[in-house]
Amino acid sequence: MAKFTREITAMEVKATEQNRIRYSSNHVTHLPPGTITEFDWKDYCPLGFRLIQELEGIEHDDYVRSICTDETLQKLSSEKIGKVFHISNDNRFLIKILRKSEIKVTLEMLPGYYRHINKYRSSLFTRIYGVHALKPVGGVKTYFAVMSNMLHSTVFMNKLYDLKGSPKGRTNKKIEVRNTTVLKDIDLDFSFYVDPLARQRIIKQTKLDCELLEEEGIMDYSLLVGLQAQESCQGSLHGINPVYGSFTPPCSFKSDSTKSIKTALNSPDRSLVTMNPCSPDRDSVESEKPKSIQSVASNSTSSVTNQINSQSILVATLNDLFHNSSSISFGMKIPARARRVTRETGEEEWFDVLLYIGIVDTFQDYGMKKRIEHCYKSIQHNSNSISTVHPKIYSSRFQDFVSNIFLPHGDDRSL
Repeated sequence: MAKFTREITAMEVKATEQNRIRYSSNHVTHLPPGTITEFDWKDYCPLGFRLIQELEGIEHDDYVRSICTDETLQKLSSEKIGKVFHISNDNRFLIKILRKSEIKVTLEMLPGYYRHINKYRSSLFTRIYGVHALKPVGGVKTYFAVMSNMLHSTVFMNKLYDLKGSPKGRTNKKIEVRNTTVLKDIDLDFSFYVDPLARQRIIKQTKLDCELLEEEGIMDYSLLVGLQAQESCQGSLHGINPVYGSFTPPCSFKSDSTKSIKTALNSPDRSLVTMNPCSPDRDSVESEKPKSIQSVASNSTSSVTNQINSQSILVATLNDLFHNSSSISFGMKIPARARRVTRETGEEEWFDVLLYIGIVDTFQDYGMKKRIEHCYKSIQHNSNSISTVHPKIYSSRFQDFVSNIFLPHGDDRSL
């Protein structure tokens, strides 16, 4: 458990800093006459967010250089609320445009949030490194938050889901991040089988994180799930190749290292994984990714071989993950088996995957606007099944959802 040194005070939460920033001189010479090149920049709770940056090993000067590039300033000053993410040019940070009310919510929960991620270093929360306002001279002010980036360009995602635990009352509008469509609950047709100890820790950490959000009155957050196929970064089935036949369930995860990693799994201080990303380039994928398990439907010899390969991959991966002191957050690169039942034929398909998970969009409280939205949507749907519900109900439903999509390996044998 990280040593807690200090609190973020109420006075620090209310503090702001303002500066005037400009495009670089080299960029200005290539812009059309009359282009706005000066901006009023405002930092909210600068000392508080500096503590979070230090906790996560972020150098503040590097942070400023990453998010204050000419390209980022141009994007932020021209976009509207609703654009889900921008990504900094160096891929280090996600930037999301917010409403002013969401900035207020973020600042109000900041002391508790900092205390939480300091105490639980394996928190699934996407780290928030700063909230700011940007206003072109004579223009409109834009509010935004800067967060850690689990969608780094070197990590190829075959599927990307934004999941709230309820498909009811959510827009069907699809968005894209790095040319990957962000899917929603209604699109999820996978169940994920992970090592039982890993599942135990996922559920435990989700519970701890949700308890904070419930206490702070936050709802409408999501579980961002990135799915990276081990077999290939390209395939005939929507970018994923199945590695098991329809009638041959995969072997269970078993490892002689279970006892040795049990302590690491239960400890809130130990990160679950280290990042060893897969590049979108096929050649580099083939050279960097672990050898995936091939179909075991052919004969008993290949089945035994594949079981050995499977166990070897898991042992090597878990040993690397739990004995590495990397600061990469828990939730990155979790080995799993993904099971999908095809809607057309009803047959099962199995895939070897790596999962990237994190809790995002912790900016919305259950204020008057959401209460009215709840009343309206509850007329059309069951009041507990819609996305907009009381934080306590949202937290409970979210935890149940996580328990139901991440299943312990071994259950697959009874399917």
